[in-house]
Amino acid sequence: MTISTAENIDTAQQQDACIPMRPTTLRDVLADCGGPLKVAKRLGVAPTTVYSWSAQGRVPDSDLKTADAGGTTYSDQLADMQHTGSLTGGAIRRLGRRL
Repeated sequence: MTISTAENIDTAQQQDACIPMRPTTLRDVLADCGGPLKVAKRLGVAPTTVYSWSAQGRVPDSDLKTADAGGTTYSDQLADMQHTGSLTGGAIRRLGRRL
């Protein structure tokens, strides 16, 4: 019976190794979108703006005000740009924020 337990543990470890990690920081999201320069070009902002977001670890609060006006937010646009599509706009807005 110990052999089957060891096999189960080995199988579980192999499955964990196959599960891709989802981005947990804004830098991960930016990399998944093609990098800060590509993001800046697609969003129509200066590259220094995107680099400052990356350094702060979050999309600015002004992003949220455009959503109230009916516009598209930067975080929603980043969610659409991701190659993996692993985070929603809301999840990107929450990155780096204290709850």
